[in-house]
Amino acid sequence: MSILQALDIRYAWRSSEWVSLPLEGVIEDAYRRELEAAPDRAALMAEIEKRLNAVRSPFRTAEAFGIEEIIDPRDTRPLLTDWVTLAYENERTRLGVKTRGMRP
Repeated sequence: MSILQALDIRYAWRSSEWVSLPLEGVIEDAYRRELEAAPDRAALMAEIEKRLNAVRSPFRTAEAFGIEEIIDPRDTRPLLTDWVTLAYENERTRLGVKTRGMRP
């Protein structure tokens, strides 16, 4: 693996939720008519949430978003330290005195 490829690795925590809206908001939007017509709105909401949670998986979501590895949050600091080292190795040849002069 090249240094540039190593800098492009995507990690996620298993507890991550990758949604633009909380589940409650999604249910409110997607099941609005059913919820409005339900005699017990709270019970229907709970049933829908339970059904959706049964098929929710961090692994399925990670695959859809191209996440290479799901990690334990405790492993974050060492991975970030390794990433900074790789980034420095990649950029150190590009750092330093600029070869171009001042703009006129």
